[in-house]
Amino acid sequence: MRASGNAADDERRIAAAVSDLIRLCERRYAPCYSDFLSENEALMAQRALQTSGCTQYIMWGGYEEAQRVMLCVYPEFCEPEKTEFPLETLSLSFRKSAKLTHRDFLGSLMGTGIRREAIGDIVIAEGAATFFVKSELAPYIRAQIDKVGREGVEFTENGVDLSSIKQSFEESARTVTSPRVDAIVGECTGLSRAKAQQLVRSGLVCVNARQIVDTDHRIEDSDKLSVRGYGKFIIRFDGSLSKKGKYRITVLKYL
Repeated sequence: MRASGNAADDERRIAAAVSDLIRLCERRYAPCYSDFLSENEALMAQRALQTSGCTQYIMWGGYEEAQRVMLCVYPEFCEPEKTEFPLETLSLSFRKSAKLTHRDFLGSLMGTGIRREAIGDIVIAEGAATFFVKSELAPYIRAQIDKVGREGVEFTENGVDLSSIKQSFEESARTVTSPRVDAIVGECTGLSRAKAQQLVRSGLVCVNARQIVDTDHRIEDSDKLSVRGYGKFIIRFDGSLSKKGKYRITVLKYL
């Protein structure tokens, strides 16, 4: 169910994939699961489910705060437990002094030939990372990965307390000339205003999981910003202006 960048095309593609999942469930009379969906794709899927009149579904990504989730459509006689979702939690340990990022882990996973849709959230902490993958791929991943970047890593066998998983952020104070999405994207990515506008118009930017293509869109306090290829951010305004009349913001970048 991977989205392409064009909002209308993405909506149609996700709607078609949801319809296929519903038909498969009706034919098999058993729960059917999607690949991992991004926040934006999950919203599109929910709209498609509502349009179809389907109410027998749940979404789950391995823990309560998951941003990437699987969709399960199921027949009326049953409701699958979250433990039945075909996903597995994998944990890695590494030196606490290593500065490994979400991009490092995603790059290593996809470097094994795995599609992005087979990978859920990747949560980084000091000296540890927890990520979620389709169950069928877990043995392959365990066999393939012993380094992330140049850093040696080791899979841990201990159970993970999913309720304790907290997202880590890199926090920085910035100033921007405008609360417009193109200005904020430019500041977060280090790109020029023109290149930031190109990202927005190309459908590569989401605000609160909704794809934004209007460069005039205004970012509000605590909005979540996702820029494909550059990461995810939370934007906070402190309500004041700098001496040069710029907006003071705090950028929280997901690690």
